[in-house]
Amino acid sequence: VRDFPVSTIQEAGVYVQDEWRPGDGRWSLIPALRADWYRLEPTVDAMYAEDNPTTPPVSIDQGSLAPKLGIGWRLRDDLALFLQYAHGFRSPPFDDVNIGLDLPQFNVRAIPNPDLEPERSDSLELGLRFSLAAVTGTISVYGSRYRDFIESRVNIGVDPDTGTTLFQSQNIASAEIYGAEAALNLGLGEWTPALANWTGRIAFAWTEGEDTVRDVPLNSIDPPRGFLGLRYEVPSGKLGVGLDLTLVAAKHDVNETAAPLFKPDGYTVADLRLQWRWSERLTLDVGLFNLTDRAYYEWSTVRGRAPGDPLLPLYREPGRNAAITISATFD
Repeated sequence: VRDFPVSTIQEAGVYVQDEWRPGDGRWSLIPALRADWYRLEPTVDAMYAEDNPTTPPVSIDQGSLAPKLGIGWRLRDDLALFLQYAHGFRSPPFDDVNIGLDLPQFNVRAIPNPDLEPERSDSLELGLRFSLAAVTGTISVYGSRYRDFIESRVNIGVDPDTGTTLFQSQNIASAEIYGAEAALNLGLGEWTPALANWTGRIAFAWTEGEDTVRDVPLNSIDPPRGFLGLRYEVPSGKLGVGLDLTLVAAKHDVNETAAPLFKPDGYTVADLRLQWRWSERLTLDVGLFNLTDRAYYEWSTVRGRAPGDPLLPLYREPGRNAAITISATFD
């Protein structure tokens, strides 16, 4: 079978950026411009024609100009505010425009959308960067407005003639996405000598998205996710051990206009990592993942699946597992 036509993709991009610091250098202005060109040329061979006799593939030839403007204000040497505007452009992916995936054993079919338009967006981001003795990192909030937002492989319901569940990538005429992110690195030894050689990491991401035409959620948005990490490294730097916790909320905000959808529960996963720097060029990493053997699903993997979909067990993430990696570098 051939689910997609043989496709040739050509891409070219040019990016120009400057930075201007007037006066005492506390203010900075960063203008930028990106030019992109994208071309998709599908080829129909005998295999694709036999598998998809009624869906001729389409070609794409598109160009774009995307400006960006950033403003920075250095409050102190270790503290800075930033504000950034960016215009975005995304051509339809080849596997959204031309697809002929049919799984009759599971009664599922993904159909092409040759009328997909490119996605355009305007985004604003406001944030704070800091590099204090005990804490370094970034905290930011952002918001984007989209025209012709591309939502990939949407569950569009059941074919009344065959009972097959249909998926198709579609444009959403107008959409908004907004959220907040934080990534902090903690030098715990700066707080007390008893924690020398201990470091921590905290990260958080929260995003909401809405189809502003129909006033329904965007199903392509992941639920809130957090990360907590604690690491100890011996003074020589040759051996380090870390414990990581990944916390993900349950998915509640879902557009079920076309059909009821499976909504995975939240979960917490613990991972243990050990790193041994044998020499300057050789490193051994050992990881024990999902220590509690938690059964869980990633929303991005099961998005669009029905609650009773027989494929769901195949998309469950691995239980307790391990990995050993040896890395070598050469001059």
